[in-house]
Amino acid sequence: MGFGGSVLAMIQSLRANARPKHHAYQNWDKGEKRIFKNKYKLVSKQVSPEKLAQLKAKYRKKIERDQKRTKALTVLSLVIIIPLLTFGIFQFFFSNSQKNYHPYVSEEEKQKTEITIEQINYLLDSGYEWLNKSHYKNARYQFNRVLKSNPGNKDALFGMVASYVYEFQKENINCEKASEILTDYISEFGSDTKTEHLSTILNSSN
Repeated sequence: MGFGGSVLAMIQSLRANARPKHHAYQNWDKGEKRIFKNKYKLVSKQVSPEKLAQLKAKYRKKIERDQKRTKALTVLSLVIIIPLLTFGIFQFFFSNSQKNYHPYVSEEEKQKTEITIEQINYLLDSGYEWLNKSHYKNARYQFNRVLKSNPGNKDALFGMVASYVYEFQKENINCEKASEILTDYISEFGSDTKTEHLSTILNSSN
């Protein structure tokens, strides 16, 4: 190191020694530390036995009120939720409106729901053909198939009346049945030339 470097190092050393020492606790002795440490203490409040009993009774009543309120809310919830849950389960498993509900349908019911207008016309034509051939039971069988699907079908009802009247005329049976259904037909649809003809057959045969 040269002469200039030695001088510079000496100057820096002198400056460092000249700076004041900043120690936050340089004047803090152990006695003051003990005083500060023991100055603040946790003090418990003394309560008389009567006051303590009052506080216990107060908090006990508050706890009992909270428990009663909780029980009341629980009971109310159960009263509301259980019927709703029961109704929901009933609707899910037993309601006819469920999408996956598939009730049993007999063959007779299937024929009733699946019959079309073309089939009705076919059954009527077939029934009147049997009627013209004097096969009255076969005719009534075809007319009954129409009436199961369409109970108010006028043509099928007239065919039934005619089958009983003509059967009575030819075989002299079912007179009361023929007269009864003819009266019902006239009361529902009124009288015309066809019903007058059937009435004439019944009256002439009596």
